[in-house]
Amino acid sequence: MQAEAMSLTFLGKESVIKIPFFQRGYVWDKTNWEDLLADLYDQTKNTFLGSLILKQLGKPTGKSNVVLVIDGQQRLTTLCILLKALYESFSDELKINCKSLLETYLFYKEQATDKDHHIKINHSQLDSSKYEKIINDKITKDELDKIVVADNTNKISSSDSKILQCYKYFIEALKSKTEEENKELFNRLSNNDNKIIVIIDLSDKDDEQNIFDTINSAGVRLSGADIIKNSLFQRALDLIEKQEDVVKLYNNYWESIFSYDEYARTFWDTLRSTGRLMRDNIEILLHSIAVILNFFDPDKHTLSDLPKLYKNYINSLDINTIVDFIKLIAEYAELYRENILSFDESSIFAFENNYQRLFHILDKCEITTFHPYLLSLFYKYKKNDDTLNNKLLLFEKFIVRRIITKKETKNYNKICKEFIKDDSILNAKVLEIEDETILSSLENITNKNAKVILFWIELYRRYNDKNENIKELKYNYQLEHLMPQKWEEYWSSVTVYDGNMQEIKDFDKAKIIRNKVIYSIGNMTLLNSALNVSLRNYPFVKKMKGEGKMKGIKNYSDLKITKDDIVISYEQGNTTWDERNIYKRTKELGREIISIW
Repeated sequence: MQAEAMSLTFLGKESVIKIPFFQRGYVWDKTNWEDLLADLYDQTKNTFLGSLILKQLGKPTGKSNVVLVIDGQQRLTTLCILLKALYESFSDELKINCKSLLETYLFYKEQATDKDHHIKINHSQLDSSKYEKIINDKITKDELDKIVVADNTNKISSSDSKILQCYKYFIEALKSKTEEENKELFNRLSNNDNKIIVIIDLSDKDDEQNIFDTINSAGVRLSGADIIKNSLFQRALDLIEKQEDVVKLYNNYWESIFSYDEYARTFWDTLRSTGRLMRDNIEILLHSIAVILNFFDPDKHTLSDLPKLYKNYINSLDINTIVDFIKLIAEYAELYRENILSFDESSIFAFENNYQRLFHILDKCEITTFHPYLLSLFYKYKKNDDTLNNKLLLFEKFIVRRIITKKETKNYNKICKEFIKDDSILNAKVLEIEDETILSSLENITNKNAKVILFWIELYRRYNDKNENIKELKYNYQLEHLMPQKWEEYWSSVTVYDGNMQEIKDFDKAKIIRNKVIYSIGNMTLLNSALNVSLRNYPFVKKMKGEGKMKGIKNYSDLKITKDDIVISYEQGNTTWDERNIYKRTKELGREIISIW
C-alpha cells in the first residue's frame, strides 16, 4: 500500500477509472454537496477532502491502463460532476479556453491519434447511464428543470437519481456565484500544488477491509454488504464468459431484491438493535446466511470478519455453485423480508398472530442471536406451514421461559448452531426449565421483561373473552409498580407479610421482604398513561383515585390486567395493597403464563 497527497489533476494522468460494476449506487445528498462547496469556496483554510483507495489493474497489451476504485467513488463522482457544472457556468469564450483541460479530466482516448473520446470513469451498473448523460452533455434544459433536489431538512423527497440531483444542485448553486468566483475555483481544482485528496494505491496483497477500518475519511463509507456484493459478482464475472449473463443474474437475483425501488433500499438499510450494536437488515441477513452455511462461527468470529469470510467462501465456488449461491441469497432475502418482522409505534398486535407475537417478544427483549436459526426454519419448512408453526411455537416457549428465569444468554450462540444442525433438540431444551422454576422466577422479574409478558397476557385474555370486542392493541402502555419502588415514605405503616402470609414485625426482615416483593410480576401492571411522578409513591388509595388534577390508576385502567385484577377489587372495598395481594396475583399470573408458554 502506498499513500500520497495529490491534487485533482491526477485524473489527467489516468486512462480508465473503473468503479466495480456491481458496487452500490451514488448516495451523497444535499448536505454532502453543501458541505463540499462551503469547504472549496473557503480560501481561509486548506481544504482536505479525504481519501481515494485505488487498485492498479494489469494493463493488457495495446489497451488503456485501468485503475479500480475500491473506496471513494462518492467523492470522486461528485468532484467530476462539479467540474462539469463549473464548466457549464462559464461564458462561451471561457469554455473555449478550458475545454481541452476539462476533457483530460473527464475523458480519455484509446490511442493518441483517435478521434473519439471515451468517458474516463466507468460507473457502476446502477449509475452508468445517468453519469454518462451528464458528462456527454445529453441533458436538456427541460429535463434539468424537472429534476427535484431532495432537501432532507424539509423532508422533500425525490424519485430522481442522486447523480442527476447532484448535477442539478451544482448548476443552481453556482448561479449564486460570480463567474470570477467559479473561474477561481476551477483554477484551484486544476492546480497541481493544491493537494486536496490522498490517493491510496493497493497491491494485490492488501486487504481493503482492514484499510477501511483504519482510515477515517469523510463521506458515506463502503459497507461490509457492499464488499460482499462486489466479491460475489466479481467472482461471477471471472467465471462466466458472457458479461451480459452476469448482468442478468445481478438484475434478477440482487437488484430485484435489494434495490428495485426506494422502499426496498430503505428496508435493507434500516437499522435494528442487536444488543449493543445497531445493524442494518442486509448485514443481519448476510450474517445469518453465513452462520447457516457454517462459514461464520459466532464463537470464533466477529462481525468485522464477515466480508473476509464471505470472500473466502465465494472464491471456493465454481461456475455452477456461484449461480446457486446467488440464487440462495435471494431466496433467503425474500424469506427474511416476509418473516423477520419489525415494528414501530403504529403496529397493532393480536394474540392469534403467532409470528407477530414471537418477533415482538424477541424485539422488546433485544434477542437477535437466533435470527439465523429462525431463517433456517423458514427455508427448511417453507412448504409445510403446520410443521413450521409448531416449531415457532415451541421456540417461543423456549425463549419466554429463558427470559423469565434469566437463564444464561452467553450460550445462545452455541444453542443457535445446535438448533440449525438439528432442530429436534428444541423440545428437550424447552423441558429443561420446569414450571416450578417459572413460578419462582416471577417473584423477581425485570421491568422490560415484565412489560412485554403482561402485554401478551392482556391480549391472551382478550382473545379468550367472547364478550370482548377489542382484540388488538398497540404496544404503548406504561409499566407501573403498584407498591412503589420508593415505598418507605408513605407505605411504612402497611403491614408486611412473608410467603406464608405471616405478619413480619421485625423491621430489618420486613424491609428485606418488601424490597424483594416489589419486583414480583404480581406487583406490576400496565397503564395507558404514566402516573404523575409524585403520585407514584403515594399510599394505595390516593394512588388509585388520584389527587386534584393528578389522575390515578382508575383513570388509566383500560386493560383487563389492571381493571379485573386490581380496580374491581378496590371498588368492592379492598383498599389495602400488601404482600398478600402480590403473592396471590403473582401465582395467578404464573398459571396464565404456564398455560400460554
